[in-house]
This record gives sequence, C-alpha cells and structure tokens, in this order.
Amino acid sequence: MTSKLPEDVFVNLLRSAYCNARHGARTRISTPSAPRQLSCQVARSAIVNPSISQQLARTRIEKLTRAQVRTFATTQTQTGKKPREIAVLGGGITGLTTTHYLARHAPDANITLYEGSDRLGGWVDGKLARTGDGKYDGVLFQRGPRMLRPSWRSTKYDDLVFYDVVASLGLETKLLPALSPYDDRYIYYPDHLVKLPMVKLSAQRIRTAQSIIEIIKNLFTEPLFRGVIKSYFNTMRVNSRVKKTFFEQRTGKMTSDESVAEYFGELFGDDRPVKNLVSAIYHGVYGGDIYKLSMKQTFLDSIWRAGLLPTVKGIGWMEIKDMVLAYDMEGSPNYPKINEMAQRVMGWSTMRFQDGLLSLANGLIADLKRQKNVRIKTGSRVTSLSHEGDKVLVTTADKPDQAKQYDQVISTLFSKHLAELVEPKGLLPSLANTHAVTIMVVNLWFPNPHLLDGNHGFGYLVPQSTPGNDECVLGVLFDSDLESRDERPGTKLTVMLGGHYWDGWERYPSEEMAKEMALQAVQRHLRISPDENVIASARLCRECLPQHYVGHRERMKSAHYELLTAFKGRLSVAGPSYTAVGVIPAMRAGFDIAMRVAHGRGPLWYRKPEDLELVRSSVRDIFVDHVGETGLEVFTEPEMDTIIGIETATLPFKDSYVPVDKERQRLYALYDQPGAGKGIMPTGVRGRGRGGQDGKGKK
Repeated sequence: MTSKLPEDVFVNLLRSAYCNARHGARTRISTPSAPRQLSCQVARSAIVNPSISQQLARTRIEKLTRAQVRTFATTQTQTGKKPREIAVLGGGITGLTTTHYLARHAPDANITLYEGSDRLGGWVDGKLARTGDGKYDGVLFQRGPRMLRPSWRSTKYDDLVFYDVVASLGLETKLLPALSPYDDRYIYYPDHLVKLPMVKLSAQRIRTAQSIIEIIKNLFTEPLFRGVIKSYFNTMRVNSRVKKTFFEQRTGKMTSDESVAEYFGELFGDDRPVKNLVSAIYHGVYGGDIYKLSMKQTFLDSIWRAGLLPTVKGIGWMEIKDMVLAYDMEGSPNYPKINEMAQRVMGWSTMRFQDGLLSLANGLIADLKRQKNVRIKTGSRVTSLSHEGDKVLVTTADKPDQAKQYDQVISTLFSKHLAELVEPKGLLPSLANTHAVTIMVVNLWFPNPHLLDGNHGFGYLVPQSTPGNDECVLGVLFDSDLESRDERPGTKLTVMLGGHYWDGWERYPSEEMAKEMALQAVQRHLRISPDENVIASARLCRECLPQHYVGHRERMKSAHYELLTAFKGRLSVAGPSYTAVGVIPAMRAGFDIAMRVAHGRGPLWYRKPEDLELVRSSVRDIFVDHVGETGLEVFTEPEMDTIIGIETATLPFKDSYVPVDKERQRLYALYDQPGAGKGIMPTGVRGRGRGGQDGKGKK
C-alpha cells in the first residue's frame, strides 16, 4: 500500500510512478507499453495548447548530457594531484552557506572565505544595549533581518535548504514560531495609522462581527482605500478578458517585462491603490520604487505568471528547479529532520530563533571554523580579480602585491561591486548596470511599555504617496510586540529610513542625525510625547538591497555570457543581486552554486547520478543544470522551459497537500509497475487538454 506520508508520496510521484520497468544501461532504458502522464507535471500535456506544447516539449536530452559530462573548472582531482583552491568572496549569509556546503561536498579542495569587514554575517547583525545594571537590562537591537517566512503557502521549496543547514548545525529544536498575540498590520496614510483588513486562515475566518463592520467602514471612509472598490471590479473585468485571449498570445508576453506600477495600474484601472497600498508593500520588502522594479522578477512573480498562463482548478505553476530540489533533498542525510521541521512550521506566519537570526549566522561561523579545509580571512577586502591561464587571480587590500591564484572563485558580493573589481575594467557591463538601495536601520527603546496601546501589532509601512515624509521613512517594526525575550519591559521599535528615496545622494545622514530623524517620525506617527526617555542605535546598510529593475532577466542573461567570455567558467556568482532577495533565497543560491562547483555538474547532488536511470526518459529532461558554470544558466533558458504545471494537492509541506485517501480516488488510480513498486497517477485533469481529452479531463 502506498504510504500516506508526504515525503513518501512525493517519492512515488517523482520516482516510483514514473520509473522505468527495469534498470539497465542508459542506452537501454525501457519505456512502458502504455504511456502514462507524470501526475504532477500536467502542464506539458494536459493543459497546454498543442501548438505551444510542441515548443515546450522540445528535447533537452542533449543539454542534459552536456550538463552531466561537461568538464568543469572544479571537478574532483585525481589521487596524488594538488588540491583545488576555491575562493568565496563575501561573508554574508550567501557566502557562509556557500562555504558550508563546499566544506562538506568538496573535500578535495582548500576553501578560502574573504570578507572585507572585521565581522561575518553580513546584514544579519545585532547589538546588546544596556538600559541598567540588572540581569535583564540588556536590550537586543536587531539591525538586520530577524525573522523568516515559511514557504508552505507557495510552490517554492527554497526553505528546504534552510532546514538542511539548521539540521547540520543542530539548531532544529531552537526554531520558534512568532508567539506574539498581535498580528495587525498598519499603513501610515495620510497622517495616521490605518489598520489593514486581516482575514485569518483558520476556521474562524474573521475574528468577530465587529471586525467585519470595521473593515467595511474603513473601505468607505479611509483615504487609504480610495479606488479599491473600483479596482476590484476592474480586476475582474481584466481577468475575464485575459481568459478569452488565445494562449499563444498570453504566453508570448512571458518574454516581455513591465514595472510593478505599470502592471497593477493596468490591472486596477486606478493608480491610487497602486501608490497607497502596493508601494507600501514594496517598501517593506525592497525599499524600492515600484515604477522601476520588475513585476516578474520580484516577489509577486506568481501573480504576474498567473495572468498569462492557463488557469485550471487544482493546478499551480512552479519553477522546475524547485521540483528538482524537493526530489533531490530527500537524499540528504538530514532529511528526517528536514521533514520534521517542514511539517512543524506549517501554519506558522513567521519563524525565527530566540535571538532573531543571530543563532543561524553564529552557528554557520562556528561550524566553518571547525572545518579543516576552510580558511576565513576577515578584514581582507578584495580589490581586483583577473583571469590568467586557467586561474583567477585575487588581490586584496592588505596584500596588494601578492595576488593569490585560485582554480575557482565564487562571488556573493553585490553585482555592481563585482563588476568594479574585474580587471581589465569594462568586462562585465551588464553587472555594472545593476543597482542596490541603502537603508539606515534605527533601533529605539523607550522605558514606557504602553506607547503602543491601541496600535499593537506587527508594525506599519509608509507608502510613496504619504505627504510630509521628510524623514524618508519606509516602515517601522514593533519589536516589543514581536519578540519574547527575557529583557526589561519597554517599547522597542525598528525604523527603516532611505531606500530609493536616497538614490543619487552623494552623502547620507550620519548615524546621530538618523536617530533624530527616526525619533521625530515615530513621535509624529505614534503620538509619542517628546518627554519620553529613549535609547537609540543606528546602522547604515550601504547598498544592502539589490533592486531587480525592469529588464533584469535579460541583463542576467547577458552577464552569463560576459562571465563565460572573461573568465572561462572560473568565476561564478550567487546571491540576491541575481536571484530573489531574502535570507532563505540567499541560502538557496549558496547551496546551488556550492553543489554545482563541488560536483562539477548540475543536479542531482544528494541523490546518486544513477537515480536518473530510475526516471522515465520522457520526464528526465526536467533535471537540467539550471546553475551552470556562472550560476546564471537559468536566465538563458526560454522562460516557458523553466516552469511547470503541477497538481498542488500532491505537493508535500504545502497547505494544498491532500493525503491519498478515499476522497481522492476520483482523481487518482493506483497501479503497479513491474520493478518499480507502486505509484499514483491522475486519471484526468480538469481543463483544456490534448490527445483526446475533453474539458472535463475524460477521454
């Protein structure tokens, strides 16, 4: 009987149900006489228009073969040969994760981690401020990211890398949910806090009847929500019109790009919700300008894709690399712990450690210091990179006359900074044309614990449309409502200033000036008396948040070829300059590039290469090297070849997952496959199909 555990179901979906009838040499892979669909990969056969499916089904076997046998700059050395020398530039979360996996999977290499500052951890940082002489009078000021969002509501699996690292560091029992009883979010507009409608994902959909009345009242009376009702009906009309558009025309737009403001402006038919609501959300994530940020390359990319791809009940679109990661991660020695954590966090809105994310950064640092094949060089700022022969020469500020030779260099630095390091100048123009914003993080602690009475919650954001925002405030976190540390009671806030407002500034405010700006802003926003005592701290995070502007994908595609031309595959890149921003996506990027360099090929990495022989040849083309020699291979792929339609009920660790039971017999039929065990397959998928299927998925 097929196990009902999520991980077993996923194994059956990607292995047993689609395995070959027998094991054999690659050239003798057998094909079942009755062709069957891949149950969770219905996009290429069941819901894709035939003319498009021909394009999507183009073979990538040749590329797969190249990915598995290509000679890579860091393939394992033969016995008796000199160990490989690998350098990792940047000691932030991406660099630490990259080195973490290299240390374990490239034992034949000597790994050097370069960090220009005197500390590791990047933007994950904290400072203990003393408020008195007592045991609990130390107040922790988090000066960077301090909590993470699990992926159980999405089709992404990046968080599996996070759980893998946490398990390796022995921190799994220290992972905590957000324990705050307050979950309200606010937006400051035009001169006061406005509570956002909160729909709880539980049996009690909305907390009380009073909440319903409050929501309706706010929609009609608050200036913040002007244009929302009109936008709702316009969105319905636009979506109805899009559904009637030919599939070929819609997917043809996948190669185009547009700004966040442009997308939502057309969707809503009213720019007021765009300026008031959407800009506030993007201030909280990117600190960026919605009139420049790319819709399809930022965190709402799934909404952008949903408007272009077929909509079928029960079917979601996901990136193929996430499906491959989920399958591959089941081969990790940490998988039992990964499985436990992934199931435990379902339902959590956020997750963290007792000290925010400091335990994660400190755990990675301590672990690397124990690795015999890792050398850490802090205070060693890289000043130039050049390619000579089959080596990369790395020069640092502390030893300008002693360039070190490396077989492979992995840069996790901000992309524009990397372009400035390369010699001769001008070799990486696409990376030189990238941008990041600067954020000033100001921590405030007031001895009075009642300053948030009436406004308790997560915090508030400030949209671009808010008048009088002279301090350039992006948002404020209510730390005293979010944390559960044993420390002196009080009101603790984190204020974020700058972002795109400071673009083009030659000089930024000093830390002392920033403290005054932040204090002045929260006094006005929260009606705090100037007589309240306060302890403040500030940190300037220069160019800390890369901005994925319109055209980002094409820039990264060009950068891939520029890197290949200039460094012949010896220089790879990873991090939020290239892929998604955030701690978890950064760790995924570090994992991908480290495993690619360590093994000298694309996935599978945890699983054995011969496991590919267990996968049917018609499915095997999804196991394509999306990292490549530069880390940017995925940007060279046609976009329709990087995504896949999947029945969301089959995805483990997701809120859409449905165990195999009697109620699902209408969707699944159990069958046996000789030599491969048992598996489950869908008998049909609702929606427009091909190969004789009608609109109800029946033959």
